[in-house]
Parts: sequence; C-alpha cells; structure tokens
Amino acid sequence: MAALQFGTANSNDGFTTHSTASFNDLPPARIVRELIQNSLDAAVEAGEPAAYVTFRVDAVRRGDVPDLQGYTRAFQKAVTYQTGRNDGELPDPAHEVVNRIRGGLNDIKAGNARMLSVTDNGVGLDIKRMNSLLSDGASAKAASASGSYGVGHLAPMALSDIRYVLYGGMTADGNRIAGGKAVLAPHPGKERLNDGKGYLINGFKDGRDGNLYDFLNATQQPHPVKKILDAIGNEWGHGCVVLIPAYNSFGNDEIPLWDIVSKVAAYNFAPAIHHGKIILQVQEDDNHHRLDASSLRDILDREKISVRAARSDSFFAGLRPSGQNAYSILQALADGESHQVAAAGGAAQISLLTPSLSGYPRIDLFRNGMWIAESIPGLGPADFASRQPFHAVIQVDATNGGELHRLVRKAEGAMHDSLYLSLLSKPEQATLKQAFAKIAERIKEIAPEGDADEYTVDDFLMVNTRSEGAGGQESFSFWGTPATVSRRSSAQVRPVPDDVDNDDKDREVTHEERENRRRRKKSQQRPLRPLPFRSAVVPDGNGKLVGSVTSAADFAETWLTIRVDENSDFTCDRIGPDEDVPVKSFRIAPADSKGPALASEITDNGRFVKIRGIAADTEYEVRVEYDAPQELAAVVALPVLRLELHRPPGPRKQQKTNSQTEKEGDTDGADGN
Repeated sequence: MAALQFGTANSNDGFTTHSTASFNDLPPARIVRELIQNSLDAAVEAGEPAAYVTFRVDAVRRGDVPDLQGYTRAFQKAVTYQTGRNDGELPDPAHEVVNRIRGGLNDIKAGNARMLSVTDNGVGLDIKRMNSLLSDGASAKAASASGSYGVGHLAPMALSDIRYVLYGGMTADGNRIAGGKAVLAPHPGKERLNDGKGYLINGFKDGRDGNLYDFLNATQQPHPVKKILDAIGNEWGHGCVVLIPAYNSFGNDEIPLWDIVSKVAAYNFAPAIHHGKIILQVQEDDNHHRLDASSLRDILDREKISVRAARSDSFFAGLRPSGQNAYSILQALADGESHQVAAAGGAAQISLLTPSLSGYPRIDLFRNGMWIAESIPGLGPADFASRQPFHAVIQVDATNGGELHRLVRKAEGAMHDSLYLSLLSKPEQATLKQAFAKIAERIKEIAPEGDADEYTVDDFLMVNTRSEGAGGQESFSFWGTPATVSRRSSAQVRPVPDDVDNDDKDREVTHEERENRRRRKKSQQRPLRPLPFRSAVVPDGNGKLVGSVTSAADFAETWLTIRVDENSDFTCDRIGPDEDVPVKSFRIAPADSKGPALASEITDNGRFVKIRGIAADTEYEVRVEYDAPQELAAVVALPVLRLELHRPPGPRKQQKTNSQTEKEGDTDGADGN
C-alpha cells in the first residue's frame, strides 16, 4: 500500500508559509483558468485538434484517499508540535488552516466528503512532468504551451480542505504514472524533523538523473486514479487526471460548479472554444453540461450586461475581461473582419469589429486561444483616437507565431494575464515593441476613420476638437462618456474622515503611513460646491488629455479639478481610487476658435485650476498635462478621468434660526448662476 513520504525539514515555517500562500488565497477564477490552461497546453503538445476537459464531482470514501491514516497521524503531530513552539497557541491564520483540515477529515470519515476530478486528453504524464508537478516553481512545459511559468500545479491545492492532491497520467506509449502531494507543516519524525510536504511515492532519490522520486508502480496506484486512467486509455490512449479529495466547492456551496467553470472558460478561452479547440464538460449531482462552439454564445449573451470586471473582493475576483467585453470578443471573432499581419518572424491574426460595443477603441491579446492582456504597449485607446470605436482581437498561436509567440509568452506574468516587458532583455523588448507597432499600423489601415458627419454614436457625446497636424490645425472628432453633475446640498457633501490618530490606538503607525493618510484625508475633503455642467474627456497620450466643457450658466470665476473615475481605465476592468489628479499645465479656449483663451491659474500644487469668464452654453476645449497617481500609474497606462467645475470657496454664511428660515425661505438649495 502506497504511503506518504516526508523529507527532512530545512525550515520551520508552520502551516502558513509563503509558498502555501501562493495557492491558498487563489480566487476561483484563477484556479479554473489555470486548470483549463494546463489541459489546453497538454493537448497542444500532444498534437490533438481539440482539448477535451472534464470537471466531475463524486462522493469520496475513506479508501479513496491513499494513506489517510498516515496523513492523519502527520497532521496531529504537526498541530501538537507547532502549538508547542508557539507558546501553546497557534497564530490565527494557522488556526484557520487547522480547522479546515479537521473539518475535511471529519467529512471523509463520515462519508460526507466529495472529490473533484479534472481530466483531459493531453500528452499525459511521464517521470519528468511528475517531477515538475511535485516540485515547487519548476515547469516542464513545451515552448508551445500557453503558460510560461506560474502556479498551475499548485492551484488545485486551494480546492482541497485537507490540502492533498493526487495526479495520474498516461502517455501515448501506454506508460502510466501516479503520485500525490499533501501540504501540512513540519512535525517530529522518528529520527529527525519531518518537512511539511508529504509525497505519495515509494521513496526519495538523489536526483542526479533529474528524478527526485521513486514513483508508484502500476499495482500501487490508488484505485480512483487507476479507474480514471483506464477510461482515458479506452477513449484517448493518453491524458491526465487531477483528483482533489475533500473538495470545498470553492468555499461557496450555493454556486454550481457549471456556473463557475463555464463563465471562467467563456471569458478567458473564447477563441479556443469558438474554433473548436476546447470542448469542456461539467458533471455534478447527476447534472451534465457541455461548453463548445455551439453553446458559447448563449453563455456570453447572458454575461454581456456586465460592463465591469469583477471587483477584487468578489467571488469572481481576478476574472477579466468584463462580461460585455467577453461578448464583444466573440462578436469580433464571429462577425468581424479577419486580417493577418507578419511581425517578429511570425504572424498574428486580427479580428476587427466596428463599431465596438463599448464605444471606444479596445484591443485584446490572446495566445493559443487564451486571454492574456488588454494593456498592450503601443496599442492603447489613445493610439487610435482618430478612428471610429472598434474592438480588435489579436491571436498569436504556437503554430505560426514564431518569435512573436515566444516573446509574448516570455513577457507574461505568473498569472498569464498581463504583459511585463521587464521580463525580456533589452533587444527582446525592442523586437516586441516593433511587432506591436506593425500590428497597430495594420489596425489603423483597416479601422474606419472617425468623422462626425458620417458616423455618430447615439449613446456618446460627440465633441469637435483641434489637433496640431503637419499642415497646421486640423479638425477631428472623438467620443467619450458624458458626465453630468447636478448641484448637491450641503447634506450630500462627503464627510471629512475622523482624525487619523483614532486609527492608531492599538498599534504604532509609521511616519509614511501617517503622511499617506493625511494626503488621502485632504483629497477626500470636498469644500467646493459642484456646478451644473457637461464634459467629455479623451486621452491625448500618456499624461495628457483633451476635454470639452459646457456650463449651464455664466460664472465670473470657477474652480476646476480632475478626478480619477471610479473605473480606472477605459476597459472598465479595474476598480481604482476616486481621487484628485495634479495638473501640470492647463489651457481652456472656446471650441469654435472664435475667442481668446480664458484666464486660468493652477493652484494648491495642481489640485485646482482657477478659471475666469466662463459663459453659459458655450463649449470650451480643455487641454491638460497631468501627473497620474503613482499607485495607479503602476498598473494603468491610460486611466479614465473626469472634469469637475466648482464654485470658488467663500466665507461661511451665518447659521439662520428656524424662524428666519421660515420667514425668508431657504434659498441655499436653488440653482445659482
């Protein structure tokens, strides 16, 4: 009977180490994405035309979990030892882990536990790949794989209440291999302190040949693994299975597995599903569902009302893009123009949809059918300000992507949902930027130019502006979301936060924290009263914007501020702070060019701009250079900004008595001019 093997501890980290945090806090969307990505990788490497991926939930018995007794003994020893070395009490985070494991063990013994299995028809597992699965931070993926490095092999741990995962695989030559990994905490062994990681193997090897483990032979493989490998062999001849005992339903028993898996897959793998490269099935509680090219549209059609990506504190945290943009991606693939562009020794496929559903230029990058990023160097909304709203889907595949595919793959972050040029060498960065520049030029060639006379979007405010062209001034149009701000009463003004010292009673706060709070507190104070006005703003390059402002009344003096909008970029995919943006330079003039620029003065370190002489019902063009907040600039190249006009601050009115108010009438809520 196979048993868990614990090596010698080289640290004493406890139940909540840094490495376990990498998988313990993963939200459901991240976990499902990683599991599907791994299966897609394996199918690409196997040369299969489509990846068949099945998520299935079954009841689990005691005998289905290998060496459950050995696991339980190690767990109890770890709890006793870790409690003793922490003065008789575990830290709070460790308490949560221990209670979860106890609950999972009790469920298994009572017959109430379930097991999630994820199977595919990929290349399968061999000794090299199993070594990578059981080792932290290693990867045995081929160059054509979707992921370059990351947490894929650790992701399933978050779904097991007992932090125990089993693996099994069959290669095309019929060879089978199985193993498992449990993550506990260091605990005393017979002669030494055991490591917290237990491996379902026969023993450890010296690793000189690249193999660290003596894996189980065919007769030792756990029954649930053998059963699924038999089915894989009969249907495909090769493939892999991941089994997760004490499956915790992603911490939410109310959301069916199908709703989670289908949504994540549809958002992140639309091209692969649309082109028939992924066939996904979910089986839970006698319910069988299938996601393929024919059912993809139904799922995304229901999601298109979601115009923002999930918030960071929601169940679907980390799921991007938004539902509307995911539906628009499918529209571009199905109904858009298809073009190919050669770049960096490879080719990229462009699917262009006009007009876009969002009303602004948007580009999404996919690699091997998996969503990677919408923030792409040289391919931002400001780079296409003179074009009608479009949605472009760029696909780079291993089959014909060449060097472009390799560079995109290398530039992905650990979660494969962003591009980090810093991961590339300087020559590689230059090559990738040049490739993106060629793609941008091709999009500009095929995307219709914006023309207010020929093209009008009813839902968006059209604003005429001027730009300095090679031959002098030229006229063009842009679109932006109009923001109408009504006058608010004093009761609606945001209250000033309590003194920062109230937050510091129980702990010592650093000088830097105090300064950050002081600045945040100052930015949240809104002493000025907003005016009725209409505005639209579009980016004019990094750190610049062009805006239109129309006031409802004449004002001798107004104060203008620039604010970061609630959704901090044009994709609505990030939720950012709502704070002031410091102004570096400012100019405001009538949009029709028939009048001189208005007098303006930047004050309070750029927080306010004083403007004199605004006339009612006159459209003004505003050109601004600004400093984006440092925290926002680190993740968003082009944030969404809005303009606000305010009455200048004046002396406080004396408090009127109730009798005075009744006699004179309260005029403070009326619209002033």
